[in-house]
Amino acid sequence: MRTRLAIAALIWPMIQAVLFGLGMVGLLAAPLGPSEMLTAVWWMIGLTFVAAVPIAWGMAPWLRLRDRPHPRRWSRPGA
Repeated sequence: MRTRLAIAALIWPMIQAVLFGLGMVGLLAAPLGPSEMLTAVWWMIGLTFVAAVPIAWGMAPWLRLRDRPHPRRWSRPGA
């Protein structure tokens, strides 16, 4: 298994959970009836299932870097 795929597979559920939580906050704030809410929740599950894949795939190489440059590490005081 490629390293990028392994990292993406590990972080994908966490990204999906965050996206789903944010989406549910939006759904709970919306004035929907019970049947509309049920349909909207299923759509939210499907949407976050699909949306988390490219986000995880894009984050995987960044997480693999061992020496990520930190903005403060390379800046000089007063520069």
